[in-house]
Amino acid sequence: MSRISFIIILLVSFLVLGNESKGQNPDKYLFSNKIFNLQFLYNYHVPSGDIAKTYGNFNSVGTGGMFKLKNNWVFTGEFNYVFGADILKTQLFDNLITSGTNGYISSIGGAPANYSVNMRGYTGFVKGGRLFAWNKHNMNSGIMVNGGIGFIQHRINIQTQQIDIPQLDVNYKKGYDRLSSGIALSEFIGYTYQSQNRLINFYLGLEFIQARTFNRRGYNYDERAFDTGVKKDFTTSFKFGWMIPIYLNTKEENEFLFR
Repeated sequence: MSRISFIIILLVSFLVLGNESKGQNPDKYLFSNKIFNLQFLYNYHVPSGDIAKTYGNFNSVGTGGMFKLKNNWVFTGEFNYVFGADILKTQLFDNLITSGTNGYISSIGGAPANYSVNMRGYTGFVKGGRLFAWNKHNMNSGIMVNGGIGFIQHRINIQTQQIDIPQLDVNYKKGYDRLSSGIALSEFIGYTYQSQNRLINFYLGLEFIQARTFNRRGYNYDERAFDTGVKKDFTTSFKFGWMIPIYLNTKEENEFLFR
């Protein structure tokens, strides 16, 4: 089963759960509450724009907090660690490879060097938005829309398993790693579910990121050229967040709802 199919099945299942709750007896946790949610996040990103010239699809995991008001306005902050294995710059080290049909990057001793490349980075965002609940028996669940501003950084992570590879030492790596960063915008739309027993709390949907980044090295050794222009990096991601809620209503506020 593909990731997309799994996500669709999971979303439909919990939509059904939300509708079934209409027939249950209401309690004080089914109405709109002030809630602080500790979040644990996963994104599967599909890149486009300039970033797609360097990386294939990649992942991110993160954490953050979401504060939901009683009127269902939501405010969030999050930090995500970005990682991936698909590097599209296949000719990155061509100028370091020895001549011959079986060329390789040589260590000081002449043996093939042991190294690997992958993607690493991070994002951070602050966001605001609204939860649109359609089930009057559970005003803490429904369609959530939000957007915000933040920061993104990504690079080609060059890992050497040996210390005798002068071509890829700490300083020379910087000429190949495409370290880029800049301001980013984010928009999200998806379904949020917070159960009456507070055990199942999550949201699931699509997130869109648009960023203007710059190569912080300024010069690429493999291209033997300066790289100082602005990059337009975009991603579309399937986002899943698991939440641990802390209900902030006072006892008096909850009792008032049922007088």
